[in-house]
Amino acid sequence: MRAFTAVLPALLLLAACDDTSTGPSVAIGSEFQLRPSESVAVENTDAELRFDVVTSDSRCPADAICVTQGDATAVFSVRLGGGSSSLTLHTTGEGRHASASGFTLTLVRLDPYPYASRPISPSDYRALLRVDPAFDR
Repeated sequence: MRAFTAVLPALLLLAACDDTSTGPSVAIGSEFQLRPSESVAVENTDAELRFDVVTSDSRCPADAICVTQGDATAVFSVRLGGGSSSLTLHTTGEGRHASASGFTLTLVRLDPYPYASRPISPSDYRALLRVDPAFDR
């Protein structure tokens, strides 16, 4: 009995460290937010979405006057099974949507919005996204 009592805490600790959990998940058709390097699983599928990086941000700063509104570009990964696809999404136009692995990912909004007086650190970005079944454009 004494040996069992000594082993039980170790077994409970090992069970708590089980790395098979998939982390947060999102439902198809729902909006969700990701930070760079964060991932979510798509409910009832084997797919995982990851926010990789913002590669450019030329949006007109809120405290400036610009001729054009500009655009930001963000890269996301879609992993399904053993494969992975990279999607580049934009904050404007038709580039806000892209499809891969049977899903369409939409960049609803990219925060924070730029100000000329405040540079944005790459880790400060937040992407508001929506995942839907793939559709033909």
